[in-house]
Amino acid sequence: MIALSLCLVLGLCGGVAVTMTTEPDASAAVVAGAVEDSLGAEAGDAVRNAYEAARSGSRTSPPAPAVPPGADAAATASGSGAGSGSVGTKEPPEPSVAAVPFGEKSAPPRPGLGTSTSSELTPERGSGLIGARITVEPKLSGKLVVANGSRRAPAEGKVWRVQVAVEKGLPVDPEAFADAVLTTLNDPRGWNGADGSTFARTDSDRYDARVVLASPATTDKLCLPLDTAGSLSCGIEETAVLNFKRWATGSKAWANIAYYRQYLVNHEVGHVIGYHHDLCAGKGKHATIMVQQTLTTSGCVPEAWPAPNAD
Repeated sequence: MIALSLCLVLGLCGGVAVTMTTEPDASAAVVAGAVEDSLGAEAGDAVRNAYEAARSGSRTSPPAPAVPPGADAAATASGSGAGSGSVGTKEPPEPSVAAVPFGEKSAPPRPGLGTSTSSELTPERGSGLIGARITVEPKLSGKLVVANGSRRAPAEGKVWRVQVAVEKGLPVDPEAFADAVLTTLNDPRGWNGADGSTFARTDSDRYDARVVLASPATTDKLCLPLDTAGSLSCGIEETAVLNFKRWATGSKAWANIAYYRQYLVNHEVGHVIGYHHDLCAGKGKHATIMVQQTLTTSGCVPEAWPAPNAD
């Protein structure tokens, strides 16, 4: 009986909520009276209380939606409309990397300027060359960079003060190149063993001899009136001009480029200190240092030193 009474009360309360919008007071009174006649004064009061609550708008707020498990505070704030132009909308997060279509591979990262290894930046001992792959540019600026540093001659004898310079733009460390040149000139098998010459290094303009490493075009210019044809070197007046093409690539007449470089230094400096060309003495014989040995040795065995048998 009690359960039936409660159902009737709830149904009538629903009727109040529906009919109150047209004739609220009359409808409520009729319903309350009917309930009171059927169920008693207490039930009638319940109807009247329900009507008053509906009339005054006293309703409880619906419960807030639960935050899904794992959702963070930032996503919740975005859903509240804070900092955006819409309320209650949640935009998907920006991807952290560019999207790549399915089945395709992203390109590998491009190497930056700082990816060179230390070995690629270290000058090669004996040449001063920098880099694993050397490109010979036929023409550069023509500006010469003098190698810094000075050093006394290591032996007694006729002292030649030598300045060393490298054309700007060549992949060569000037100081390392200068070390290679002076090491060759002052080797016991060098000119000191042949005629007593010894070589001091200087970076001043007060020099007796100068060794210049230059591009093919600059070599041609510095060697005038001699014709080096973009391929040869020269020793003229107080300057030995070494063609970078030969310094970097060597000569087919030589199996070992390091030996060829030693020949090139000794031969061209030989012109500067007063020596002229020799001829090959015969097939199979050792050439002297002043025999031309870049294009061909004319049947002679190549020789890099003025005094190859010196201690």
